[in-house]
Amino acid sequence: MRLKRADLRVPDAQADLYLVGLGIGGFDRRSVEADQILRDSRRILHLTAYDSDLRLRYDGEVTDLEQVYAADPNPGQVYHAMAARVLEAAAEGRGHGPVSFLTYGHPLFLVDTGWLLQEAAQRHGLTVKAVPATSFLDTLLIDVGARFDYAVQAYDANAFYLHSVVPDTRFPLVLSQFGSFGTDRLRDREDLYGRLSPLTARLRDLYPADRAVAAVLSAWRSDMAPQISHATVGELDSLVSSSHSGMTLYIGGSEPWTLPRTHWND
Repeated sequence: MRLKRADLRVPDAQADLYLVGLGIGGFDRRSVEADQILRDSRRILHLTAYDSDLRLRYDGEVTDLEQVYAADPNPGQVYHAMAARVLEAAAEGRGHGPVSFLTYGHPLFLVDTGWLLQEAAQRHGLTVKAVPATSFLDTLLIDVGARFDYAVQAYDANAFYLHSVVPDTRFPLVLSQFGSFGTDRLRDREDLYGRLSPLTARLRDLYPADRAVAAVLSAWRSDMAPQISHATVGELDSLVSSSHSGMTLYIGGSEPWTLPRTHWND
């Protein structure tokens, strides 16, 4: 006689803390899953431009973390301070509904506070779940108009330089946070050319001068258009003056399918 195996699958238990991303491109980019979690949250602590939208749409208490973010130029202190506020909110009402920490993009892609919360929640006996969302890499694939789903080399700009990475120049290179290279302060616009010159000089050593480059600032709000500047490796310094902390540098490979859109007809 064959015994029937019991179905041990159960729905995921509700977490104490959710790490939620709106995706890149605006408030309407949020997923159905993210929307439901925000509806169920007793508190939403966020770093976005959508404070009024969140208050109108959701019933939970909404806290804008912009003042915490703007209080100090030291990123380490700011990210820890935001994590502390979120943890306090999650701990003080445990058992009475979840808390959500909401950001643009993906909640773990270049979001240090998200990683800090994952580490700290366990120490505080809190359950935490990150919710997938559209990242800047997803929108970059569209904004640049070049294929890098076959192969891509992606690095934070500082990590790329500090670790002396030698890329395979046949395939695309993505350097995130290009405008933040060489600084340990938030919102630093001083001496851009001086800060970025070691990185641009190294890239000129690694690539031929005529290799196609695109500097991309993807639109994180619906009232923005993506800002895309095209140049070559030899013209890299021309992109520095318009750089933003969230700007991504894309360098095409030698394979034709890796070239940015403006080079398709060359």
